[in-house]
Amino acid sequence: MTVVMQGGAAAATTMATTVDMRGGDEGMAAALHHAVATADAVSFDFFDTLFYRIVDSPDDVFDIIGRRFDLPDFRAQRKAAQAEAFARMHKAGRNEISLTGIYECLPLDQALVRSLQAAEYALELDVIRPDPTVLGALHHALNLGKPVVITSDMYLTEPFFKDALERYGVPSVPLFISSACDATKRDFGDLFDLVADYLQVPRARLLHIGDNPHGDIAQANAKGLATFLYRRETVTSPVAPKPCDEVPVDPRELGYNLGGRCAVAFLDWMERQVREDGIDHVLFLARDGYVMDRIVRENLGAWDLPRCSYFGGSRTAFTLAAINDQNFPTYLPYLLSGSDGLSPYEVLERIGVPAPAAEVMKQYGLGDDVMLSPALHARMHAFLHEYRFEIMAVCRRNRRGLFNYLKELKLQRGTRVALVDVGWHGTTQEAFETAVRPMVDVSVQGYYFCLADSPDTARRRRRHAMRGLFSTDSVADSVVRRLYDNRVLIELFFTAPHNSIIGLEPGSAGVRWLEDGRFDPKGELSAAAAAVAEGMQAYARDQVAARASGSAATTDKTLPLETAWPLVDLLGRPGKPVAGAVAALKNFDSWGATRNKDMLLKDALG
Repeated sequence: MTVVMQGGAAAATTMATTVDMRGGDEGMAAALHHAVATADAVSFDFFDTLFYRIVDSPDDVFDIIGRRFDLPDFRAQRKAAQAEAFARMHKAGRNEISLTGIYECLPLDQALVRSLQAAEYALELDVIRPDPTVLGALHHALNLGKPVVITSDMYLTEPFFKDALERYGVPSVPLFISSACDATKRDFGDLFDLVADYLQVPRARLLHIGDNPHGDIAQANAKGLATFLYRRETVTSPVAPKPCDEVPVDPRELGYNLGGRCAVAFLDWMERQVREDGIDHVLFLARDGYVMDRIVRENLGAWDLPRCSYFGGSRTAFTLAAINDQNFPTYLPYLLSGSDGLSPYEVLERIGVPAPAAEVMKQYGLGDDVMLSPALHARMHAFLHEYRFEIMAVCRRNRRGLFNYLKELKLQRGTRVALVDVGWHGTTQEAFETAVRPMVDVSVQGYYFCLADSPDTARRRRRHAMRGLFSTDSVADSVVRRLYDNRVLIELFFTAPHNSIIGLEPGSAGVRWLEDGRFDPKGELSAAAAAVAEGMQAYARDQVAARASGSAATTDKTLPLETAWPLVDLLGRPGKPVAGAVAALKNFDSWGATRNKDMLLKDALG
């Protein structure tokens, strides 16, 4: 590294010094500390000095946003908008542009423009890191009692810089940002005049540390400041997602090469969410939270999470717990949902209610040889109403089981709970909150791998706290649709090697999970799920080890979307995205499955 420290133009007696720092960071730190110690006050440039970006070029941020929002030409559009913002700035007689001003020049739908602007703000925060050498110099200056300020020629406004300092625990100091001050370093050095007037120290004793030979050094020297030219080594970018060149056919390979990335990304995203939301207890919902729970337990401390539990339950179990004598009629549509093609007795089996003898069902015109269709809904509706006493017995058992389960987990009034699910519409969260509301007043936040873009999802998001790693808040609706259309594959990544839980039974030894074991008699689904989970856990172990060692092969915690993006790319390819044994798995959806017909995983992919 080469460091240049120069005296300001007004410091005629200060000798300009060039120091070759190829010896390493210790020499760099020593030079910075010495420069700080001899100054009366210090100004630190922000970008590429106090903080650096982990992307190769600032414009790479535009490429990432373009990829997320399915805008291949976004880099060019964004740069053209910035050029237009400068033209408008000059015409208006101003000296600096702002992020808002740039996006006002983007000729796109206004709702999309707002999403893009928010995405750029958030992504800029995600790709910056404090430079440890310069940060050490800042702390050294503060410890010596030196006045310290931060400067930047940037269209991002003060709140961004305050957010950055807070996120990384950097002490808050006065900010001189060109977009807020309408003065720059690069053009006429006017920002340095504002800094000098504020600090009220002799300009020759005011040290500015920065990376730009013109804006940070020449312009500061012209204003009489002492300067320190700081240059850091190029940082290799870890954020470009590596495509999955070949579609894995082995379940374990599928888990390692694709599913593992998704699980690590989900946990990386969740780590920040639980901190921001003040979560007390994370509930990894069965079965979709199985591998997440295993990864967290296997890699203790790798993610900063509160207490976590693998939570036995499902939409079915929670919905049944919410049904009582008064609201039973309103739940009949749910009990009949997805029943077309099923035999009538299967409607009862899937909720854990023993069906009456075949002869009894036949008397209702609902024998074993009947397949339900819309024409038979009224008849089945009437039968369920007459059979409600048997159904209600199961509902009461589930309600007792859920109540006892909450006590076992020590969930009490005021507990902030995160319910973790793979997706898609928030139906399980809605069922859970409906069931537990009369039992205990807990605050529930739903975390999802992907939230579908649908009216039902939008309606639930207005009533329930729901966020997704992938949602139309963070990516284009076309990306969400691609994931949703292939949800069966994603659910395979996150499923567990056990059957769906359809009931909760209280007992002296604790609450027992009741499973629906109708469609995996040979254990094929469970074996595939176990192999996928094993691959995902192996990937997570390797990533945790790589992060601990500082390996360049690691993914970045602050960029979970990029970690999971190879899946998005794969699902965008023509043809079926999986083959081999996984594609032949059948009857994976126990709610809609029937003995009348096998449903293959490959046929359910979009």
